Amino acid sequence: MQGNPRQVVAANRKALALFEKEPHEVESHRGGQVFDCVHSFTEAGCGKDVHCENCRIKNAIIDTFTTGNAHNGVAAELPVKKANGIKSCVLQVSTEKVGDLALVRVERYDAES
Repeated sequence: MQGNPRQVVAANRKALALFEKEPHEVESHRGGQVFDCVHSFTEAGCGKDVHCENCRIKNAIIDTFTTGNAHNGVAAELPVKKANGIKSCVLQVSTEKVGDLALVRVERYDAES
């Protein structure tokens, strides 16, 4: 993920398969858009919606860019938009600064069926 704007630069095959996305649906998109977080579809947009202020994942990524500190096992419950409606999802990530980028490793993604 790049720092400004916070957008995905690339995703590996496992991440693409996990989120059922093609590279063009991930690259140059914000994390919430990749995860299909409902708040990423608002007028304010991903990371800027009032519901995003206390998002532990967003805040961990920002802190990693700002301070260089890594974060491990940061979890949040997100409402995600699926074909059959809005579902609750538990997402857990770790972050690490690598040069000018932040590596965001998805460790858990459990969406309700």
